[in-house]
Order: sequence, then C-alpha cells, then structure tokens
Amino acid sequence: MTFSERLKKIREQKGLTQEQLAQRCGISRRMIQKYESGVARPRFDASEKIASALEMPVSELLGESGALVAQAAERYGSRGAKQAEELMSEVTGLFAGGEMAEEDMDVMMRAITEAYWIAKEKNRKYTPKRYTEQG
Repeated sequence: MTFSERLKKIREQKGLTQEQLAQRCGISRRMIQKYESGVARPRFDASEKIASALEMPVSELLGESGALVAQAAERYGSRGAKQAEELMSEVTGLFAGGEMAEEDMDVMMRAITEAYWIAKEKNRKYTPKRYTEQG
C-alpha cells in the first residue's frame, strides 16, 4: 500500500474529511489532496504533523519504505527522495520477484549492507569534523 492510499484509508477510518485533517495538522487542504492523490509526498516534519493529528505513530502512517523516503526528502530534497524511492522499489522487486534463490538473496543483502558500510567509512574521511558527531 502506498503512502497516499494509507493516508486516505486512515483518514476515512477516523471519520475525517480532508478539510478537518488539514485543520488538525496545520497543513492546507490542497496539500492533503496532493498527498492523497500521490502528486506530492510530505516532508518528514509534515508527516509528523499528520500522524499526530491522526493520533498514530509516524512510522505506522509512512510504513517502513515511506519513512526512508521522507527522511531522504528531509535531508536531500526531492531528488534524494526520488532516489530513495527508486532504490526501495528496485530492492523490493528484486527480493519479491521470486526468481532469485534464497541463498542468492542473502548474498545480495550482505553485499548491499557491506557497500553501505564501505561508503559510510569512505564519506567519513572526506566529511569535515564539524559535521560529524565525533567532531
């Protein structure tokens, strides 16, 4: 289920109109419409406001992949969000496709994890100390 579908379903389950939700969270009705239609995706801070208005955890509203995309949008803008969304889609398709043997999926996941840690370590070397937690 996509974020837009989840948002609309939860809003309707709570018996709220788009206008009522907009008033509760301080976001315009037009933006709520855009979120529900999938035209726009909320930044993480807007997601938190919506989740609060719906009286639920933001992780439940966004779903696992949605949280990653929202955090990427917050940190890297719309381009980062798009890249995170594409990556999630590709990885999900790879693992859910059913054509890859389970052992191969395990190897792929280990390779992805290893690539992440290598990139993180490499980036640490080039990040000024004032931007790192240690600095």
